[in-house]
Amino acid sequence: MENDPYEDIFQTISNFNKSIESLLPALEAEVNDLIKSGYKERNSIEQTLDTLLSLVNMGFAENLFLSLLDYYKTIDEEGAAFYWNEYDSHE
Repeated sequence: MENDPYEDIFQTISNFNKSIESLLPALEAEVNDLIKSGYKERNSIEQTLDTLLSLVNMGFAENLFLSLLDYYKTIDEEGAAFYWNEYDSHE
């Protein structure tokens, strides 16, 4: 009997989700470190926001994105507004 193609797709998606979920603790540690240390390098923060926004669009890491965005607005209000608009446009 051949494999059910829908089962294969489901398994692939399930494996992908598990892979993403395994990365979340490291991302959470990175976000917490950026915030607690008072890190102010915009390019690095924006790269992390870009990564998190991509994950948010896939249904992951929304709380991490919003935490970092809330912090980022204390550094660059205009930059934070851009990310907030991107977030709003995908909800």
